[in-house]
Amino acid sequence: MKCLLGHKATSKLFCRLLTTAVISSVLILSAASFGVSTLYYNHVVEDAEADAVGVGRSILALEKHLLVQLDQNGQEYLKVTPTAFQTLDEVMQKALGPLNVLKVKVFSPDGIILYSTDHSIIGRNNAKNPRLQIALSGGISSELESKDTFTDLNGEQHLNVDIAETYLPILAPNGDVIGSFEIYQDVGPSLTTADIGIRQALASLAVTLCVAFGLSFLIMRVAARELRQTQDKLHKQASVDTLTGLFNRNKIMQLLTDETERLELIHTEDRVKNFPKQQTSYCLIMLDVDHFKSINDNHGHPAGDKVLRVIAQTIKQVIREGDQVGRYGGEEFLLVLPETDLKGAQAQAEGIRSAIENLNIYVDQKEIPVTASLGIATKYPAESDYEGALKRADDALYQAKNLGRNRVELICLSNQGTEKDISHTLIAK
Repeated sequence: MKCLLGHKATSKLFCRLLTTAVISSVLILSAASFGVSTLYYNHVVEDAEADAVGVGRSILALEKHLLVQLDQNGQEYLKVTPTAFQTLDEVMQKALGPLNVLKVKVFSPDGIILYSTDHSIIGRNNAKNPRLQIALSGGISSELESKDTFTDLNGEQHLNVDIAETYLPILAPNGDVIGSFEIYQDVGPSLTTADIGIRQALASLAVTLCVAFGLSFLIMRVAARELRQTQDKLHKQASVDTLTGLFNRNKIMQLLTDETERLELIHTEDRVKNFPKQQTSYCLIMLDVDHFKSINDNHGHPAGDKVLRVIAQTIKQVIREGDQVGRYGGEEFLLVLPETDLKGAQAQAEGIRSAIENLNIYVDQKEIPVTASLGIATKYPAESDYEGALKRADDALYQAKNLGRNRVELICLSNQGTEKDISHTLIAK
């Protein structure tokens, strides 16, 4: 570009400033484009993966009788009979179509396709698929793919489809991987929204840089603040369970990790300063809605959703400020009670149990009685992580269910070394 100003030195300086401004603008726009695009697309993948996990769990929970059989030793394994294909197809079309799910596959542990909404591929061996092997090893693998053509659950063809492919394991109650789901979701609308947002943000930034590059620092600060707000919003969306409004499983587990690390830091500082070791700890409560499957079966899934929402709000009203609660999965909830001993946790759990038992939930003018079972455990200072406490809380929950439900039980450690089952009947029967 040739600059035509009267004074040669001024012209040269202007050209240098203009060149610097153009290069800086290009670099800023390029960096912003990459950063925002990465943020949006990663968020789309994370959302798709979380949705796929929910879809897989729902399929297994609702149609387990069509997918899972018991061997002679009472162990679960995957088996889909030809007579189950039509029923599964109907369920997939009705339940998953509105969720933008285009295809579902079910794999055996050796990579054979046992079921697919596309019947033509049933029986194929995909054992060499590395992403499938991740799922069969207990992990989750999600990627975005663009397809020129794709056939959905209803047999309709779509052109130029953006799809999130997610492989996730199918687990038996004992934690063994007995197969894998592959779930295809149409993320085109999400990507379109992301592209519009990206273009609008970049256009606004480009205009601002052209009008007043000298104010770029101020503008960048504003843009950075807006970006942080967007990240916070996206983070919140990725942390909240959409049905109940509580934290989702990932978020409540992160809060549990944070609380464990906070206590470990306190204990480490005490050791460095030769202070007496504090007994500061926290308690966990695992809650499971009793006979939730029968609620869904007898009253319908919308009624089950309403029950979960009401219970979630009831828990939030009962717990103290500073306590954290999240939907752990299905009809299970996990509570983290900082700075709480077992006695305090028992009182808290009993308050929750009683509040749920006294709920009046009506659907279609019919009352749905609801109760819950709760398991309590504490994290001891001698424990370096939360795994032991979480397992004890889960074991206590199953103990409460096995002893008749609608009760609170706990499992603690004898002398913080050997597990000892302590049964606390907090409910007058």
